[in-house]
Amino acid sequence: MSYPSRPADLPPTVNCPYCLSHIDTSRARRVIRNIATQEVVDDVTDAVRRRGLLGVASYDRGNTYLECRREVRLDLVQGEYDYPGTADPLDDMTTVVMNRPGEDSPTAAFTDGIGFDDPEEDESAGPSPFSLADDADEDGDGWESTTGAQPSPPLPPPADENELPEPHYIPYEYCQVRRTLNIGLIGTSSSGKSHLLAAMLYRMQEEEERLAELGLKVEPFAEMWEYYVQREDIAGFFAPDRRTVLRRTSRNDPVEFRMAYTVTSTWTGEEPYVVSFFDVAGELFLDSKARSRLQFIYGLDAYIFVADGQALYGWGGKRRGLRHPSGFSNVINKLRQNERLVARAKGKTPQNPLPQPAVVVLAKADLLLAQKEYWVSRWLELDDDFVLKTVDEESEDVYVYCATNGAREWLYPVNAFEDVTLHFASATGCEEQDGHYNKRKFRHMRVLRPLLSLFAMTGLIDPKTINHAYVKGVREPL
Repeated sequence: MSYPSRPADLPPTVNCPYCLSHIDTSRARRVIRNIATQEVVDDVTDAVRRRGLLGVASYDRGNTYLECRREVRLDLVQGEYDYPGTADPLDDMTTVVMNRPGEDSPTAAFTDGIGFDDPEEDESAGPSPFSLADDADEDGDGWESTTGAQPSPPLPPPADENELPEPHYIPYEYCQVRRTLNIGLIGTSSSGKSHLLAAMLYRMQEEEERLAELGLKVEPFAEMWEYYVQREDIAGFFAPDRRTVLRRTSRNDPVEFRMAYTVTSTWTGEEPYVVSFFDVAGELFLDSKARSRLQFIYGLDAYIFVADGQALYGWGGKRRGLRHPSGFSNVINKLRQNERLVARAKGKTPQNPLPQPAVVVLAKADLLLAQKEYWVSRWLELDDDFVLKTVDEESEDVYVYCATNGAREWLYPVNAFEDVTLHFASATGCEEQDGHYNKRKFRHMRVLRPLLSLFAMTGLIDPKTINHAYVKGVREPL
């Protein structure tokens, strides 16, 4: 009996959200993956091709992933880049020249695909006297016959912290859903991205009924949420009797969804969305070598720019700028350049401003509140996450505050994107001391408001909730 090359629950191609390539689903492997160790524990390709996810044990369906590797990519949407392990250009036809003392004309030193570290450049000349032959272990006892040494096993090449790991894996449930909303948090290290995201996700779980009033039904990817809340630092951050500081995101952390949800909206119809969040190390946004790991930013549907409220230099109305760059301009410049290049390749006019929506969140605003900053105190102490008609008014106040306090760099997204709102927020409500937050003062302050504003700008909820016009391509209510 023959089976189809791909299950009916997947389209012929799927876009990889990490490298932005098109994946041929008829050739890609389906695997069971341990989300904690990032290891593949089983190949279920044949079972899934026969019966879809019904061919996988129920307890493993949430751990099923589609593998994205070079062999199954139809193209690379935003431009191909080299992966670790690809051939060195010196392995092809190469000529290296040098000048001898007193000679004007160069002399070819190496040619015809010879590498600098190739011990046997000319096979006709025989092996080098300074290298061991491949069969130096003549008697098969595991010891070199020539030197008497036991050869060491070859070491795997070290992972390149600047490269996107190969292969990478996409949750199978993500591949099944046609409509996606991929959101990226942008900001430098210690700006508060991870704390803000954790507070957002926690509040989404708590506010299920109030989200339903907006027409949203939000369901997390179960295994992903389970692993996330069981992380030691996340569990300590959520625990009322602990309130520990989250660990710093490492640049070696996998470039994958930090969390993903299936969201159904009565505003857009019954067809679900997958809403996913990216949170990567902040130093990547300032490092030109890390462009491979940042490939995902070109495929995002919305952006959350996180400004570090602690970075303002000076207090008491005597602001003199920022202690360190925000990284916003680096990302915006990359996006603008990509928009130009892609538009030219398609013979179209680049979109200016950029078409995606964005929010700017002035995080750690509780530290500014302690300094009796008027613009901050006016908003931060309000419990108005779901009172969205004042979003534009708040945006104006945040703009004025940044513009008059040496933080115009935080306003770059306002001119770069078509639709932007600005917000004051705090993930903790207090400053950390010795790795912990004050358990009595700890609170999430206005962390859902930026996310709901994004939902309105993308048309996931009624755009009129934030006094904005209808979003292009989204139907009006019946």
